[in-house]
Amino acid sequence: MRHWRIFLLTAILSLTFLNCSDDNMNDEPTLGKPAIEKSVVVVLPMDNGLDAHWKRIFTLLEHNIDMAFSSQDKKVKLTIEYHDETSEDLEKLSQSLAVREDVYAVIGGLYSDNAKTLAATLCRSGVTLFTLATTEELVRAFASTGNLWAMTETDITQSEVLLSKVVNYGGQSVALIANGDDTYGKTFVDWFAFQAKELGLDVKGLHTYSGSDISDAARNATTSGADYVICAPSHVKDIATVVEVFNSSTTLAPRLLFSDMGYGSDVISELGQKAEGIEGVCFGANPESGFDVSYKTFFGVDPTVGSAQLYDAGMLIAYAIWYQELHPDITLRNSLRQIVDGRDFNLGSWMGEDMRNVVTALTKGDEPYVRGASGWLDFDSKVYTNVLSTIYYNYKVYDGRYIILDYNTADGGNRTDATLAGWNWKATQMQEFGAGSSISYAPLTDHQALIVATSTGWSNYRHQADALAMYQLLKEHGYTDDNIILIVADDIAGNSSNPEQGVIKVKPGGDNLYTDVRIDYRLKDLTGSDFCNILAGNVTDKTPAVLKGDEGTNLFLFWSGHGTPGALCWNETAMGVTGAQLKSALTQLHSNNGYRKLAMFVETCYSGSVLEQCTGFPGMIFYTAANPNETSKADVFNTDLGVWMSNRFTSTLLENLTNKSVISMRDLYNRLFINTVGSHVMVYNAENYGNLYNSSMDEFINP
Repeated sequence: MRHWRIFLLTAILSLTFLNCSDDNMNDEPTLGKPAIEKSVVVVLPMDNGLDAHWKRIFTLLEHNIDMAFSSQDKKVKLTIEYHDETSEDLEKLSQSLAVREDVYAVIGGLYSDNAKTLAATLCRSGVTLFTLATTEELVRAFASTGNLWAMTETDITQSEVLLSKVVNYGGQSVALIANGDDTYGKTFVDWFAFQAKELGLDVKGLHTYSGSDISDAARNATTSGADYVICAPSHVKDIATVVEVFNSSTTLAPRLLFSDMGYGSDVISELGQKAEGIEGVCFGANPESGFDVSYKTFFGVDPTVGSAQLYDAGMLIAYAIWYQELHPDITLRNSLRQIVDGRDFNLGSWMGEDMRNVVTALTKGDEPYVRGASGWLDFDSKVYTNVLSTIYYNYKVYDGRYIILDYNTADGGNRTDATLAGWNWKATQMQEFGAGSSISYAPLTDHQALIVATSTGWSNYRHQADALAMYQLLKEHGYTDDNIILIVADDIAGNSSNPEQGVIKVKPGGDNLYTDVRIDYRLKDLTGSDFCNILAGNVTDKTPAVLKGDEGTNLFLFWSGHGTPGALCWNETAMGVTGAQLKSALTQLHSNNGYRKLAMFVETCYSGSVLEQCTGFPGMIFYTAANPNETSKADVFNTDLGVWMSNRFTSTLLENLTNKSVISMRDLYNRLFINTVGSHVMVYNAENYGNLYNSSMDEFINP
């Protein structure tokens, strides 16, 4: 049925536009009509022939807009202004566009870091920005402005589709190559291991790189033992390096699957013969729309990455202009929302006659269900930020051109419900706990806490905010400063970027967490080894304040910061505290009978890789925000401050400890696991702690 529909659409389109060319497509059926003219700025890469593709899209759109308004007494006209996102100063450009009264909307960029730069100024300034970029951080960061319209699902979905291909191909194990420093690669790094585990795949490593040198990561991936390697490179030139490394491998290399960076006319133009055989997935047009076939018919070349989404963005802008003409008091944002909310009836797709039906229906006051070249234009009904269903090509380069092997979606159909960042994964692999070993504990006589945030700088706001929120929670529950050791950088409250000097909050509208704070150590004055001395109870010249517990003391530990595989970062030191160092400190603590029970909560990436090394101690239990292969996830973004205010694991922990401290250790794990989506919360050493169903957090929170 699908192939029949495509054939029929192709035949109709070929007849409709027989002999059309770039020249005669400008013949206007609305010639002489008054025009509602609006300026649209397009900020996309223009090198390697991409500029010609974008201009063809708007040539096609202009023709169809003229057909759409052929029965109206006025027409809509888009004046397109082009800018190259790869060569221009985007900060300066976005500042200029933000104050120009003639700019109706902006479309750009294709690359995630560039789109983030544009959104930071434009969305906050009230300018409507349509983007083809796919990073999930962009959506989460700027959805609340109401001015961002992402024309695809995020790379969370793309990662899922890539991993699903591995499963469908019969793969059992997988590895990742990605740039861990840029916005695009970060989405894959953050979600890859989590999704792989959900799909039952064995993760053979996250091989990240910085800057432009991808070769070492590629070499490590070839010997990882994975069946498949997913590659999400930052630049087209990185693809050639990866291909060369894999082709020159002396052993049988895994099969490569590339992200959408591997699809596009610029890839073949720049890589030439090296592109042959490249395979992967990329967002594209719905095959039933006939858009790709029509584009090839019109222009004699294949479309490139983002063509359908660019067309749909321009089409929505045209509809919005007309809707505002019919309803002069409505804003552009609400005009767009009204258009994508329509569900009265289906009037076709993206072609001129279909668009005329939509315009006619809008003029009559109807609410048609709008579909574009990329498919149904359904957006999140709460914030209208990203389209909810995307078609992905399974592409391969064959004989110097792309062929489409298959079409995929993440869920087999249109989604009806979604949150801002795609936090829609369901927990399926929770740990189970037995009764635990029988442990006899001494009577509880004292409580002590050690709270540390190990990052610095404004961009890491959330780590200190979370630590201070935990500090204030303990004090509200009866702890005194004499019972708490607090270690933070203390560079946020008075930071020059802080619009409220002396104020730190963990959520918008929350209390000032910096009130009545007694800081025992500034981060710059200590090292990871000093922290271990504080934990073990070793007084030194640098660490006069240490934990001084005994067999009747319950110890509560909270750590928030960054992590790497096998270590917790300290300040800018990646290997601040290794798993071996932490275990050594805990061994001293145990040998000195310095605790009754110990509960440690670690909010870092790869935290499981550290705490899994610290098992075997009676009376200790460790909760980590992520398993050994995963990153932890930020949670609350403040667009005014430009920072994340909290982390997902910690915000859930705080919520469940506030006035609920009688929660059992097992139930706390359950709530943390269910709500910390994007990583798998882990519990370590439970078998040496006791029965988690009978053990309560009340022992640690309420002195």
